[in-house]
Amino acid sequence: MKDTVLVLILSTIFVRGEMYEEGSHVEVNTREAKELINRGVASLEVETDVEITEDETLGDITKPIEKMNKTELLNYAAELNLEVNETMTKADLIKLINEDAE
Repeated sequence: MKDTVLVLILSTIFVRGEMYEEGSHVEVNTREAKELINRGVASLEVETDVEITEDETLGDITKPIEKMNKTELLNYAAELNLEVNETMTKADLIKLINEDAE
């Protein structure tokens, strides 16, 4: 089982088909947490029972994907194990990452 992280929802969103309103909490795996935080719709809770190992750190999670440059998007997509290539546009990369999160 993947380690999970408790996140605070910052705006109403759907996570795995369930709607969460602003101020609610949801437990997600670290990849989902990183994606939600990058999109600016969630933040990490200060207190959590889950320990994230150094290999699973969320890295720089303060920048929404829409604000990333192409190189950052390519690196982020690679972290998500998505198939990408250098010829993809920034818009293509954002679309691919968002589709993977659904």
